[in-house]
Amino acid sequence: MPEEKKDELVHLTIDGIPVEVPPGTVVWAAAQKAGIEIPIYCYHPKMPPLGACRMCFVEIEKMPKPPQTACTTVVSEGMVVHTKNEMVQKARRGTLEFLLINHPLDCPICDKAGECDLQDFTLRHGPGGTRFDLYKRHFQKPIPVSKDVFLDRERCILCQRCTRFSSEISMDNGLVMISRGFRMEVGTAPDHAFDSVFSGNTVEMCPVGALTASSYRFKARPWELKRVPSVCNNCSVGCNARVDVRVDKIMRLMSRTNDEVDDGWLCNRGRWDFNFVNNPQRLRTPLIKRNGSLTPATWSEALQYIAQRFKDISGKHGAQAIGGIGSTRTTNEETYLFQKFLREVIGTPNVDHHHGRFEGPRDKLTGKPWMLTNSIVDLEKAGHIVLIASDPYQRQPVLNLRIKKAMRGGAKITIINSAPTELDRFETNDQYKVRTIAIPEHGAGAAAHLLLKLALSHKDVDSSKYEGRISTTSAGKAVSQAVTALGESTTTSLQQLVDELVSAGSAAKGAVILYDEMATLDPGCEDLAADLQALAVVTNNIDRPGAGVGPLFEDANSLGARDMGLLPDALPGYQPAAQTGLSYSEMLSSPQLKALYVMGANPVRHLAKPELPSTLEFVVVQDILLTETAQQADVVLPAVTFAEKDGSMTNVDHHVQAIRRALRPLPGAKSDWEILIELAHELGKDWSYDSPQEILDEIAASNSFYAGLTWEDLGMQGVRTQEQEVAHA
Repeated sequence: MPEEKKDELVHLTIDGIPVEVPPGTVVWAAAQKAGIEIPIYCYHPKMPPLGACRMCFVEIEKMPKPPQTACTTVVSEGMVVHTKNEMVQKARRGTLEFLLINHPLDCPICDKAGECDLQDFTLRHGPGGTRFDLYKRHFQKPIPVSKDVFLDRERCILCQRCTRFSSEISMDNGLVMISRGFRMEVGTAPDHAFDSVFSGNTVEMCPVGALTASSYRFKARPWELKRVPSVCNNCSVGCNARVDVRVDKIMRLMSRTNDEVDDGWLCNRGRWDFNFVNNPQRLRTPLIKRNGSLTPATWSEALQYIAQRFKDISGKHGAQAIGGIGSTRTTNEETYLFQKFLREVIGTPNVDHHHGRFEGPRDKLTGKPWMLTNSIVDLEKAGHIVLIASDPYQRQPVLNLRIKKAMRGGAKITIINSAPTELDRFETNDQYKVRTIAIPEHGAGAAAHLLLKLALSHKDVDSSKYEGRISTTSAGKAVSQAVTALGESTTTSLQQLVDELVSAGSAAKGAVILYDEMATLDPGCEDLAADLQALAVVTNNIDRPGAGVGPLFEDANSLGARDMGLLPDALPGYQPAAQTGLSYSEMLSSPQLKALYVMGANPVRHLAKPELPSTLEFVVVQDILLTETAQQADVVLPAVTFAEKDGSMTNVDHHVQAIRRALRPLPGAKSDWEILIELAHELGKDWSYDSPQEILDEIAASNSFYAGLTWEDLGMQGVRTQEQEVAHA
């Protein structure tokens, strides 16, 4: 965020402390900057002020009817604020006494005890006793408002954070306020289930113990937990998370605000899908297949056996008879070492991972690698967001919240898809500018090609600038037939979209075009990525604020895998490989391949028949569980999860972020980078890396996209290296 100029700041005094804040800041936020606590219940920094709980009382000199609410009052020049005088303290005591009238005193059994705002603020700001001596109200408890969230109604203080999140952030109206007056309570909307993929955020933002998570309820106390900053491992957005651990077991993940990435939110998958870490079926010892069965072995025995078999196969068939399939969930450092091991230690060019279909490592038109040309934050600056064959709600959920934020700000949303998406329901809401364009199944390639053809023939586009640089012919008969199959009404809608994209290209707010990486694998979508990249260039919706194009990747480190050279035709940093190796699909079908080394992947799930080729003489799998692929391996090596190691990962918009060890490694298992080093030693290479940080230093020295990057640079919230990419590409 650029530093504000002095003359753009508002100057005020809070409890005698001078404070400078930007215009539009509320008094509560100004006090926060000065380190002064003003208690709040209804207010949340990511939602508009409400002023319902009356807890944030302050006295502001020369303002009528004191005290005033700090969460709804905007600062002004010369304002003088008092947060601790007798008037303010009395008002807060009154508010707390009122809230506690019917609130149960069940702190010893409440899951929120120890991190409850009502508990804490009562201690610091509340009365020492109560004047209420009648029976308190009671409700049936708990009520499961969803399979993940339980509601204890008698604990609710009606702050409305949860219901406002449902209506204003996730925009699904999962939770609403029911009835009025003293009968008011939180509940689900009529004929609505609280099935939002963001429901866990309401549990975290609840200031009391009214909403609790079924997965954590009665499992641990806050003071028993070790809290470690990390990054979610479940999709490519890379939301920042806090891993809460008790006795080497993950108890929960909590959000950790990074405004450039997650805006402070977590989806339910990121919050609760960590059972693979705690899974009792985790691999704890190497396994070697003997007499058709995988049996336990020592690390020394397994590594020596792997090294000897690789030597034998290389000597008999050549190094090119060996291939490696890497992971989209291992760290950058491990992925880098994996491809280095295969290329330099084994001597094979056969290196790849499961990914979408792209024309080489770089786009031929722009020379850029296949990645988002804009940042996640740029979505909020866009005037138009186009989603083609993508559904972030299901695949990259927190990105869906960023798109809704742009939508609330006035951005147009165009959805081109053959299947319904979560955003479709806003098309009938006149408050928002949402349009859906239905296409046939696997019709995204045809739609993208038609969009490009229409753009090149647009009256305001100089197509001569792109002659020879963009193919204007159809990518085969199938695509040509699909273009026809789109129909007249769809073609008309696409023509209107092109008009809007061209207009956005000359407007202050541009357009962002997003597509799902895996959609490029659909029949007829071979040129989907290239056509959409060209569409953004032709309409001038690239390389400027609020405009861009790119794929939405599948996994936590899908982009990092590409950056690290886990490709058959590119070295780290997208440098061309001296020799192109076998691709992912070719390694799973080519009879030339005799040995396969799989690290953190499960390629069998992508085969029509779930069996590895019989032509493979030797298979090594390195993983945390006995996957379908591992069950068919000759050697299985136990690895550790993201929560048991340090390293870095690169998210969908090229934020490089730190993964920090929260648990001790499972006994018997090792980090992938440690396994690779030991295996390299067995094969005669003197690798002497002592830590992932040393590997990152080597990456930064050799990969121009990570030039100069250090572990310290990553800090707590990572760093986006897109500017470095532009400079070094």
